[in-house]
Amino acid sequence: MKRLAAVLTLCVFLLCCILPAAVAEQSMKAGDYTYILQPDGTAEIILYEGSETSLVIPQELNGTAVTAIGPSAFQANNALTELTIRDGMVSLGDYAFRRCASLTKVTLPATLTEIGMNPFEGCASLTDLTVSEGNPNVYLADGVLFSREDSRLICYPMTKELSAYTLPAGTRIIGASAFYGNESLAQLVVFDTVRAIGRRAFYQCGNLRYINLQDTSISTVGADAFSGCRMLKSIAFPARVNSIADRAFQDCTALTELVFPENITFIGEMAFRNCESLTSVRLPVDLTTIGKNTFAGCVSLTELILPEELFYIGGGAFQNCESLTSVKLPAAVDYIGSEAFDGCVSLAEVSIPDTCSHIGAKAFNRCQSLQSLVVPSWTYTINPFTFSGCVSLTDIRLPAELEEIGESAFFCCYALKEIVIPDPVEVIGDKAFSNCMSLENIELPEDLENIGPDTFENCLKLINLPDLSDLYEE
Repeated sequence: MKRLAAVLTLCVFLLCCILPAAVAEQSMKAGDYTYILQPDGTAEIILYEGSETSLVIPQELNGTAVTAIGPSAFQANNALTELTIRDGMVSLGDYAFRRCASLTKVTLPATLTEIGMNPFEGCASLTDLTVSEGNPNVYLADGVLFSREDSRLICYPMTKELSAYTLPAGTRIIGASAFYGNESLAQLVVFDTVRAIGRRAFYQCGNLRYINLQDTSISTVGADAFSGCRMLKSIAFPARVNSIADRAFQDCTALTELVFPENITFIGEMAFRNCESLTSVRLPVDLTTIGKNTFAGCVSLTELILPEELFYIGGGAFQNCESLTSVKLPAAVDYIGSEAFDGCVSLAEVSIPDTCSHIGAKAFNRCQSLQSLVVPSWTYTINPFTFSGCVSLTDIRLPAELEEIGESAFFCCYALKEIVIPDPVEVIGDKAFSNCMSLENIELPEDLENIGPDTFENCLKLINLPDLSDLYEE
């Protein structure tokens, strides 16, 4: 039995070694083109390494018909200015010509029926886009590229200079990167037929001010969908939206108003990061998790209302929210991530539920206005730098079952005068109370085992400290 197992393990190992090599051997070269054979025996171009300025895609490579251009195959080819794709081509992969900065003219064939995510994302010079007559699926309407099959807007060129645009009636999907980087569009009117907004759909549309999503049927706002829309001032979500993906509104620096529907259960990481004008946030009642850096850098945020079922606050969730003065954490909160409130320099009052079991490193680092705090009784470790730089902190009560105080945990707490460290604490990290220049009295546990040599560095008023050198960490 053991021998059989050994043989099987060897076979699996050999397959893992052989298969990648076999896949690599399927790619072939023909001049500047690298291609692979598809199941139907036709070729798919997966890489072009030429420097032609005006290019006609060949209909054959080494005698094999070319029917597809793969994802990112021509990405960042800055030499290419004119492109003609002749009849016979069927499929154009995701981002096939992404960031071809000099590309000005493209002709698509009548045989092209399948187009992935915006193949012309970041083509900042594209002004002449043509689809040959007779194409049953792909078509242009006022210079905008669409797919009939899924009622999808594929590409609204970066160079299009309209300030206002009305989506054609019946459009169901605003595709990934569809409006990517268009700096002219200020107003978009959409109809209730719209079901989805793809990732990066309006990425860096720096002049977009208005879009009426409230009457649409979308359920998800894709990742980076409105990231960098610096002029967008407000957004009203439709009732069906239940999730907002990562970075969806990152760097929307003019955004002042958010109205969340109550059934949102997920808001992704960095979703509203650096929304500098946002002043008030009331999160939906069904939200249980706030991701990493979700509202980081919202420097004008003064009002924050959290839902009662919230139990997880991710790392950096409210980092550098400089105007936030008070936070009431719901009783359900169990986890406060690293740097969650780091740099909230105006935060003077925060209530942490007694059942919270984790407060991450630097969670309240640089909270310069924080004066007092009760650490929850279920917290067994004060992580490194948790309260570092809380220069106004005068009163902190540590839980009776605390076991460890991490490195620099109270570094530069200038106003702290006294502290009682519970008996279970066995380890105090280096510089834990360094630069606590007002510290006059500290009660240390009898069973302390390890302490850093600079734990009380520059504690100039702490004059009755016993000799702890035999406890220094090696």
